[in-house]
Amino acid sequence: MKTHQYILGASIVALSLGACSESFLDRDPLGSLAEEEYFQTDNAAMKLITDCYGPMLDGWGYTVNKIALGDESVDNADGGGSDPGDRPQTIEVGRGRPLASNALLQEAWSNRFLGIGKANLAIQNIEANWDKLIANGTSVSEETKARYIAEAKFLRAWYYFDLVWVFKEVPLIVEPQDPEARVPKSSTEDLRIQIYKDLDEAIAVASFPRSSEMPREEKGRANKDAAYALKARAALFFAGLMEAGKMNGNADEEYVVAKAAAEQVVLHGNLSLLPDFQDLFRGDYQVGPFSEESILPVIRAYLPEVNFGGDAFAIMNVGRNNVGGWGGNTPTRDLASEYEVEDPRKMFTIISHGDIFKTASGGEEVHNYRGYYNDFNLQHSRKAFVPQQYRVQGNLQRSNWGPYWIRYSEVLLIYAEALLKTNASPTEVVKYINEVRRRAFVTSSKTDEPAIFRKFQEGLKPISESEFTSKFAVKPTDNLMEAIKHERRVELALEGFRLYDLVRWNEYAPVMKAFYTKYGFADKGINAGENSWPFPIPQTEIDRSNGILEQNSNY
Repeated sequence: MKTHQYILGASIVALSLGACSESFLDRDPLGSLAEEEYFQTDNAAMKLITDCYGPMLDGWGYTVNKIALGDESVDNADGGGSDPGDRPQTIEVGRGRPLASNALLQEAWSNRFLGIGKANLAIQNIEANWDKLIANGTSVSEETKARYIAEAKFLRAWYYFDLVWVFKEVPLIVEPQDPEARVPKSSTEDLRIQIYKDLDEAIAVASFPRSSEMPREEKGRANKDAAYALKARAALFFAGLMEAGKMNGNADEEYVVAKAAAEQVVLHGNLSLLPDFQDLFRGDYQVGPFSEESILPVIRAYLPEVNFGGDAFAIMNVGRNNVGGWGGNTPTRDLASEYEVEDPRKMFTIISHGDIFKTASGGEEVHNYRGYYNDFNLQHSRKAFVPQQYRVQGNLQRSNWGPYWIRYSEVLLIYAEALLKTNASPTEVVKYINEVRRRAFVTSSKTDEPAIFRKFQEGLKPISESEFTSKFAVKPTDNLMEAIKHERRVELALEGFRLYDLVRWNEYAPVMKAFYTKYGFADKGINAGENSWPFPIPQTEIDRSNGILEQNSNY
């Protein structure tokens, strides 16, 4: 070892003595690779595409951030944490009038634009080096290259839509940008057109696979059904803005777009719900992410050999004290009250103070949510919690936990809503609502397998098909829009959808004002009003643009 150090030291001295040589200065640094040479290296294109998923794999910048904005800033959950001063950026957004300096909003802006930038680089460079790309020593097929482009366009649309439901109008950038360039905001209509364009072009690629066609090892990659689902999701949002007068356009036409896109998944995607809701969130993540219900999951694993750990969400948003988490994401009592007593999704979504889970050694882990702790609700997310037996050495950061960003159940509810808005028969609408409800009431487990005691297990019992039809199935004569709203809240709770729904239904202000009046905790909703959304563009971005980027008019 010492001999090697001496040789290395002598080499450094020799290089230093030669540093004044003009020929040395003119040479490229050793180990550097010119851009045109990079694209002739093995799997260069695949590496570019993989990099496009990077921002989505960022536990803090994406997963924690997305759920904080989508659920913790509204009536589904509070930010939680060690004390009332923990993560003040989430509390501030929840009050309804965040500052332009808010760190949660800055984090969302930076992360999503990083993803957009990576997608732009991938699209441009794969197209520019189309004939040079190789994989495993041979030329990359035309079909594979086309699939890469489709993935990158899907991801660009994905990151852009994430920005739209938070900020409404943002700069539209579709090619690599000069660092000195400054770009103004684009209209919501221009953003809508670009999002649809990217998704339609991805869908049109023959080698862009359906979700059901993908082998297990490819789960987590974009696919045709994810693109259809995202288009349907976006169309519902734009239709809602149009109905509320917050965007120009014909809402009826947007609902037709949503219906057509969701129909492709529901009628032609060969997908289905898992029979047991528990299989999605038990904690082992061996069934749910690889199932036909899972259209776009994030596949995670603890792989120390490649320095790949679990998602930060899995420790940030579970109980403190003896449980060992950091106490974030505490479901509200208001969310808990939304569930019917007989609905097991309540148990598989919310853990209560005093619930008991098995330890890895067969003992008891009693969940204690009291003490020096910011948990007004005395509840935590079961969807975030990985019981001990599914972790490596019991460590909350060492598991396979991962979020589902698109599930088939969401698409069924999108389809039901789009059918209702396009005047389909009530009988057709309830068919898809009840497909989701039937799974919950009839075929889902009534016990939480890794638990010893669950408060919300009380009242659960087997429900027959006939009892479901008579007591729990939605009827064509019911208020179907209210049924859809209820079903979306209880099925998708704590998965990042609630703010999106409240904004597009034009219900953000009244719901949050009512929430403040009823609970008043941490002043959530105190400043909520018609001018709360869209949230402000980060001031640092406006400053950086030298005023070219303008703040949203409501701020």
